[in-house]
Amino acid sequence: MKKLHIYIFFLCALAVSCSSPEYDAKLINKTLHIQEHKAMSLTEELAKKLQGESFDSIWDLTQNSASQCLFYIFDNRRLVYWSDNWLAGDEVLLRSYDKWYYQRFTNAHAVCRWTRAGNYNILTVIPVKYAYPFVNRQLSNDFIEPFSAHKTTGITITKTDQKSAVYSSEGTYLFSLTESTGTEEVERDHSGLADSFSYRALLSSDNDNQSNTRKMPRVRVYFILEATLYGIIILLGLIGLIRARGFRRMKIRTKIYYLINTLVLFVSIYVFAVSVLHMRSRYQTQQRQILVNKTKYIQKALQESYFWNIGLSERNEAGMNIDLRDLSFTYETDILVYDLRGDLVGSSTPALFDKGIVSRHIAPEPIFSKNSTMTQYEQIGDMHYLAAYTEFYNGNYVQIGYIAVPMFIYDEEVNEEVDRFLAKLLPPNLIVLLLSFIISFFIVRSITQPLSALKDNMQNLRLGQTGKLLHYTGDDEVGELVARYNDMVKELEHSSELLAKSEREGAWRTMARQIAHEINNPLTPMKLTIQQLQRTKKLNDKERFDEYFDKSTALLIEQIDNLSRIAQSFSQFAKMPEVKPARVDIAARLFSVITLFRNNAAHIPIRYIGAESGVYAMADEEQIGQVFNNLIKNALQAIESKADGDIIVMLKQRDNDIEVSVSDNGCGIAEDIQDKIFRPNFTTKSTGAGLGLAISKNIVEGAGGNISFTTSSSGTTFYVRMLKG
Repeated sequence: MKKLHIYIFFLCALAVSCSSPEYDAKLINKTLHIQEHKAMSLTEELAKKLQGESFDSIWDLTQNSASQCLFYIFDNRRLVYWSDNWLAGDEVLLRSYDKWYYQRFTNAHAVCRWTRAGNYNILTVIPVKYAYPFVNRQLSNDFIEPFSAHKTTGITITKTDQKSAVYSSEGTYLFSLTESTGTEEVERDHSGLADSFSYRALLSSDNDNQSNTRKMPRVRVYFILEATLYGIIILLGLIGLIRARGFRRMKIRTKIYYLINTLVLFVSIYVFAVSVLHMRSRYQTQQRQILVNKTKYIQKALQESYFWNIGLSERNEAGMNIDLRDLSFTYETDILVYDLRGDLVGSSTPALFDKGIVSRHIAPEPIFSKNSTMTQYEQIGDMHYLAAYTEFYNGNYVQIGYIAVPMFIYDEEVNEEVDRFLAKLLPPNLIVLLLSFIISFFIVRSITQPLSALKDNMQNLRLGQTGKLLHYTGDDEVGELVARYNDMVKELEHSSELLAKSEREGAWRTMARQIAHEINNPLTPMKLTIQQLQRTKKLNDKERFDEYFDKSTALLIEQIDNLSRIAQSFSQFAKMPEVKPARVDIAARLFSVITLFRNNAAHIPIRYIGAESGVYAMADEEQIGQVFNNLIKNALQAIESKADGDIIVMLKQRDNDIEVSVSDNGCGIAEDIQDKIFRPNFTTKSTGAGLGLAISKNIVEGAGGNISFTTSSSGTTFYVRMLKG
């Protein structure tokens, strides 16, 4: 806690030090020296141009300069040029040349310097701080850019201490900074400006400004609705991009919808912004034109009033002020009149100049630039206003002065005009925006729905199945795609029929060759036996014939039985019923088959490891026994010639299935025929059709299981895995 207090104290001390006059003096000293260097460079250029050149080049130099300083050029004691007219003050006395000094003008504190340029004297002014006679929202006595200091910092010419003093770059003392209360002594009487038309905003205090602000109609409801709609669309777009992990991964329907609505959104925002800017510009253009027209009327009226005058001077000021006052009420605007040298000789609001708010000199543009008839924006404090300038002619159209007509355009008036326009623009714009979102949704849906159906149908399309045709009435690219898909489905269906027919014919040809091969094998020995029997009979040796007859008949019966078994195997493979999985006690079925095979003719032992009942699996109750018969029979045949033959049958219950394994210790299965074991009609035996393992595979897989084997030179193991019941 103690460290926290120290930290807070340190921050407070730092804040106080940063707002103290000593700290402000350091900043102002640094900035002032930079400004002095820029001002001196510009002053040297001015002095060079004054040697035989016109004021046009001087005008271009001062107006194009980025410096904040002001320039006044005197021919002896007569002012002949000024770069700006906002600085107001009494007559400026000529002091020593080439030395910076402090000067208090009526409306500003400044640092000045006189420079000799031939017959001319140049006064360079660096404004530091405003010093208006009264302050309000429009007029504030702040430091002028690029100078910056705390609002409570004031300026005094009395040297208080070394730390708060401000010096020139040459080391000359200028002024000091002091800590003020923030409420300087300012004039409170504004009665002289009470009837002003253009400068009325300068009279009101902050409270008056708040109470007198015009209550303008707002279209906040429409604006909030439209802004909310914009925000929702942008938010949904961002969510869609995040969920799809990028625009490229979005569905085509979403892409088209977002692209259409994004385009509509940007067009709507663009039209809205351009419309508002156009209305503001149009209103300001109208006000500018109104001001120009007023200026022409005032010019004509003054020409008639001063028809015989050949010049203007300060002697005309009293009477002219009265005339200008009358005209100002007629045209509802303030009027200023300057002589040919640019000095004020009449005003409808003389108090504005008497109080030193602005200079009594005309703006430099009309008198020093090439265009004396013009309109431009000017500024007093924070108040911007429009001013029109034109020539003051007498009856002979000889110019005797200049006329200036200022007009303050209230921001409230501009906003009111814009609000009226928005009240008409926003409702239809909002309706069009909503309709575009709804209509685009149905348009995108109508375009992409056939594509979605096309995708679904292609995913479900299977060889040998009839594909679903799509119906699309549009005659466009999507329609062409749907038509090509329908043609493909028809061609695929036709190809499937041809393929099925070819497969059936191939199967019958393969089956016919296999049957012919299997039948032809026993027919050859049968034919040879009968031929030998015929030759024996011709020998007329009854005893030998009878002996050979007995042997031949036994051989023929054996071959006929073999043919019968072949026919029975093919018949069984062709008529094998569909597998119907059910919950079967697989242990009881397996144990009953093993019991039958234990009494085999070769006396080969069959060992069983597993439960004798109570183990349930999903299998065909009628056909599963045939699988076990085939596996055990194949194992017996693989080791029938071995004296130490052994068969092991195991039943295991695993997490998700039941496993039955049949192992023998025969010589294994040759590598070149391992991939043909489950192929129909393949056999390595001299008898049989080679359908046992093919039938067993169909029975097991039809119930959701699988059959496999492992083999080596020391034996073979077949595995049957079935789902738990």
